Amino acid sequence: MAEDIMENYVDKNPDVQERFRKAGEIRRAMGIYGEGGQTTSDFLQISPTHTQTIMEYCFGMVWAQSKLDLKTREIIVLATMVAQDLPGELEWHVRSALNLGLTQEEIIEAIVQCSPYVGLPKTNHALRAAKRAFDKAEGKEPSDLGH
Repeated sequence: MAEDIMENYVDKNPDVQERFRKAGEIRRAMGIYGEGGQTTSDFLQISPTHTQTIMEYCFGMVWAQSKLDLKTREIIVLATMVAQDLPGELEWHVRSALNLGLTQEEIIEAIVQCSPYVGLPKTNHALRAAKRAFDKAEGKEPSDLGH
């Protein structure tokens, strides 16, 4: 049987501890994980493999790449959340975006920029989620934009 060509490109000696260190550093900068924020404990209970994938691959490899800064990465994530109509996840990532230094105005503009490509209903859902995140970040009772 022939060797799979992908094998030539796979890291055969990964530094998993370094990936986890980077993942922790990034998640701390995002400020939405751990006490009072999102956690992987629910996933850890049902699937340690899934939890490791989130930590090692998502944060330790993808988010840890060197060409884009964390703010730019977060804008990309916000756009994907808008496109997929995932307001719950988007709300968490808006909080992360604020923690990474994006302003409310920049976040709103990034969401509105998606509207011609994903549609107004998805953008509406995203703006409502952003408003809830802004309210929480300011210590206010979360409110929703009218329908």
